Amino acid sequence: MLILTRSPRQTLLIGDDVVIEVLGVQGQQVRLGLTAPRDITILRQELSERLAGTEVSTAPGRKQLPS
Repeated sequence: MLILTRSPRQTLLIGDDVVIEVLGVQGQQVRLGLTAPRDITILRQELSERLAGTEVSTAPGRKQLPS
Protein backbone atom coordinates (compact mmCIF):
# COMPACT_ATOMS: atom_id res chain seq x y z
CA MET A 1 0.00 0.00 0.00
CA LEU A 2 1.27 3.44 -0.92
CA ILE A 3 0.50 6.07 1.73
CA LEU A 4 0.60 9.72 0.69
CA THR A 5 -0.12 13.00 2.40
CA ARG A 6 -2.05 15.53 0.35
CA SER A 7 -3.53 18.90 1.22
CA PRO A 8 -6.84 20.24 -0.09
CA ARG A 9 -6.71 21.11 -3.80
CA GLN A 10 -3.73 18.80 -4.39
CA THR A 11 -4.11 15.89 -6.80
CA LEU A 12 -2.93 12.35 -7.46
CA LEU A 13 -2.56 10.85 -10.93
CA ILE A 14 -3.23 7.19 -11.70
CA GLY A 15 -1.97 6.32 -15.13
CA ASP A 16 -2.65 8.91 -17.81
CA ASP A 17 -6.42 9.15 -17.39
CA VAL A 18 -7.40 9.14 -13.70
CA VAL A 19 -7.07 12.21 -11.46
CA ILE A 20 -8.01 12.24 -7.77
CA GLU A 21 -8.25 15.64 -6.10
CA VAL A 22 -8.58 16.30 -2.38
CA LEU A 23 -11.49 18.74 -2.19
CA GLY A 24 -11.52 19.18 1.57
CA VAL A 25 -11.07 17.66 5.00
CA GLN A 26 -13.52 18.04 7.89
CA GLY A 27 -12.73 16.05 11.02
CA GLN A 28 -12.61 12.37 10.05
CA GLN A 29 -14.03 12.91 6.57
CA VAL A 30 -12.09 13.54 3.37
CA ARG A 31 -13.88 14.76 0.25
CA LEU A 32 -12.37 13.50 -2.99
CA GLY A 33 -13.09 14.45 -6.58
CA LEU A 34 -12.38 11.84 -9.25
CA THR A 35 -11.93 12.44 -12.96
CA ALA A 36 -11.75 9.33 -15.14
CA PRO A 37 -12.84 8.13 -18.56
CA ARG A 38 -16.49 7.07 -18.76
CA ASP A 39 -15.54 3.45 -19.43
CA ILE A 40 -13.94 3.12 -15.95
CA THR A 41 -16.37 2.11 -13.21
CA ILE A 42 -15.81 3.80 -9.85
CA LEU A 43 -17.54 2.24 -6.83
CA ARG A 44 -17.14 2.49 -3.08
CA GLN A 45 -15.72 -0.82 -1.82
CA GLU A 46 -18.73 -1.61 0.39
CA LEU A 47 -21.10 -1.14 -2.56
CA SER A 48 -18.96 -3.32 -4.80
CA GLU A 49 -18.95 -6.07 -2.14
CA ARG A 50 -22.72 -5.82 -1.71
CA LEU A 51 -23.23 -6.10 -5.47
CA ALA A 52 -20.92 -9.12 -5.62
CA GLY A 53 -22.79 -10.66 -2.68
CA THR A 54 -19.65 -11.84 -0.95
CA GLU A 55 -16.69 -10.63 1.05
CA VAL A 56 -13.35 -12.43 1.07
CA SER A 57 -10.83 -11.30 3.67
CA THR A 58 -7.24 -10.87 2.46
CA ALA A 59 -5.79 -9.36 5.63
CA PRO A 60 -7.19 -8.16 8.95
CA GLY A 61 -9.49 -5.25 8.22
CA ARG A 62 -9.12 -5.58 4.42
CA LYS A 63 -11.62 -7.09 2.02
CA GLN A 64 -11.31 -8.12 -1.61
CA LEU A 65 -13.77 -9.24 -4.25
CA PRO A 66 -13.33 -12.77 -5.53
CA SER A 67 -11.61 -12.99 -8.91
